[in-house]
Amino acid sequence: MKHRIFLLFYLFVVLSTSMYGQAYKTQALSGEIHTIQVNAGGDWQRLPIIQLNNNDYIQINFDRLGPNSYKPLRYRLVNCYADWTRSKLMDIEYVDGFNDILIEDFAQSMNTTVDYMNFNLEIPNERQRIRLSGNYAVEVYEEDNPDKILLTACFSILNPEVSVTGSVSSNTDIDSNKEHQQLSFAINTTNLRIRDVFSDLKVFIRQNNRLDNQKSFVKPTFVQGNRLVYEFNKDLIFEAGNEYRRFESVSYRFNGLNIASTKYIRPYYYTYLVPDKIRAGRVYVYDRDQDGRFFIRNAEGRDADTEADYFMTNFTLKADNPFLEPIYLNGAFTNDIFNEKSLMTYDYSQKEYHGAMLLKQGAYNYQYLAKSGKDYTTSLVEGNYFQTQNQYCIYVYHRPIGYQSDNLIAILLLTTGN
Repeated sequence: MKHRIFLLFYLFVVLSTSMYGQAYKTQALSGEIHTIQVNAGGDWQRLPIIQLNNNDYIQINFDRLGPNSYKPLRYRLVNCYADWTRSKLMDIEYVDGFNDILIEDFAQSMNTTVDYMNFNLEIPNERQRIRLSGNYAVEVYEEDNPDKILLTACFSILNPEVSVTGSVSSNTDIDSNKEHQQLSFAINTTNLRIRDVFSDLKVFIRQNNRLDNQKSFVKPTFVQGNRLVYEFNKDLIFEAGNEYRRFESVSYRFNGLNIASTKYIRPYYYTYLVPDKIRAGRVYVYDRDQDGRFFIRNAEGRDADTEADYFMTNFTLKADNPFLEPIYLNGAFTNDIFNEKSLMTYDYSQKEYHGAMLLKQGAYNYQYLAKSGKDYTTSLVEGNYFQTQNQYCIYVYHRPIGYQSDNLIAILLLTTGN
């Protein structure tokens, strides 16, 4: 009997860990899902963050390719802690309305070689409003198979309760005006009563909305009354990187920016980018990028959501010798997923790396990252230049005593460089 009780308890712990211990991120969990876009107010340049109880909204747009694309899809909201693991709140505690909703805004692709169904949803909406600030993940699934998640999409709801001021400098605790950038900021908690600032507050920082080099659970250097100061902290230092590379695959009739050629080889259009060169160890050159974002559009149609085609997009990186470290493609279009799809392979005969991904027509930012241990670095291929323009976002969360969720109480966006 004791063994049976122990086994049941063990299974409960395992199931609970698998349900609540895994961090959510925006990603496709099915090979049929492509081009997940999550933004605020339908503006592709805005991070997926809106304020609680105002007229703004989060837009989530994606495509489903293949024979199952016609099947109805539904979604549900999941409240998450600051680290994007599932919170223990029940639906009724953070959702006002339903939490199993049919996605009714969808349309079939038109005049494309690749058939797909485009889905669009906005949150909040008439059937669902959000009660609490914090992090949220959307789980999308087939109507008749709710346990098989096709994709997750993440966004945040802000309820500003404290103020944050800050700056970014290339004069860092590692080097000065060379390869790094360091943040300094302060949080003013005058309007919020906090029991213990070291345990009740959680601070996360992202560079260009990247997850792979995110700084987590950063603690204040010192406290001055109601002012928490974060400075001279090595956890606030980032590789400066380089401006993102760009291309525009907007037409099969003409070559867009940095496109060498496009041709149709059944069943896809194949588009080939102008071969890239290693930029580490060179002189910094400014280019007006979009900090890793992408924007869907095509020259021949009016509605890019349904008229933009899918091209097998081929990347080439010239290198006389292969690196010891794996080289990956990275940008918002990869969702910081480092797998076989984003991995570059080296061709010894051509002395170059090759990679290919099926991408929807549009304007894209991208870069090459090398895996170094558990980290991904720009140092080997892109180089690190202190002049690089980067966007930093500081997220401040608060979990009051007795609460089962992390409230997002402040956001600060900082942009460096030109």
